[in-house]
Amino acid sequence: MLKLIQNEWMKLWHKNGTWMMLIFLVLFIIVPGGMMKYQETKNAENTTWQEVVQQQMNFYKDILASEELSEADIKSFEEKIAIFEYRLANNVPIQLETTVEDFMSFASNWIMLVTLFTVILAASIVSSEFSTGTIKMLLTRPISRAKVLTSKLITVFLFGVLLLIVNIGVSALTGFVLFDATTNAELEMVDGKIVEKAVWGDLAYSYLLACGDFVMSTLFAFFIGSVFRSSSLAIGLTMFLSFMGQMIVSLLSKYEIVKYIWITHSNLKQYETGNLLVEGITMPFSLTVLAIYAVIFTVISYMSFMKRDVTA
Repeated sequence: MLKLIQNEWMKLWHKNGTWMMLIFLVLFIIVPGGMMKYQETKNAENTTWQEVVQQQMNFYKDILASEELSEADIKSFEEKIAIFEYRLANNVPIQLETTVEDFMSFASNWIMLVTLFTVILAASIVSSEFSTGTIKMLLTRPISRAKVLTSKLITVFLFGVLLLIVNIGVSALTGFVLFDATTNAELEMVDGKIVEKAVWGDLAYSYLLACGDFVMSTLFAFFIGSVFRSSSLAIGLTMFLSFMGQMIVSLLSKYEIVKYIWITHSNLKQYETGNLLVEGITMPFSLTVLAIYAVIFTVISYMSFMKRDVTA
């Protein structure tokens, strides 16, 4: 098995497209970081933190007074206003400049780019073998088809994990080079009380929640690519569900079946923000649904690959 994985890994890095994905990911982190630092330096003003807090608090109050908001949004804005009032009353300054943590939080949004690149690989790693005919050479070896497919699936996830590590590592390095660490307390509302926020813990939790969509999108693309032997179909359908999933769930929200569709649960960040796509769902329920679909996608992928006639 190890040799099969090594073979797949070597084939992967012999492709120019793989290196381009890695380069694009690094550039999508470094370039915005440089732009943020330039704009921050250019627009630096002698404004006190109290003035900034007061302006933001007034802004949120205006939104609450003038717009129709959901209960979750109203609660979120009220908590932010309460935190601002606490800062002013207790002389707890905010950080006016961008911090390392701020930039890493911004860079965590590029996990969607990591997901996209991993989906592209997952969609093509099996279908490309059939389209080029190289699958016949691979299966002539005295190795079971299950091991061949497993090596490809493991390679896909190893590539995705590598991109995640690059995302975190480059964003941290860029942040430490361009920005300063947090020096003032970060606050949040917990059970009606204002407490100091565990910034690094929350950042790690945010990355962990983002892995829900990463894993499910990868397995779905691998499943479509393996069954239909079409990388374009797999990439297109997976990206469509990723970007339009929230709208689809919203359209189906009046039906009970929406609770049992994987796209309802893949965005685990909804539990971090409190804006649940469907009322009544919980984190354990979402993880259970995702686990069931993950098994279904994987089993169908293996069944299709094991039974396929490679001469076709």
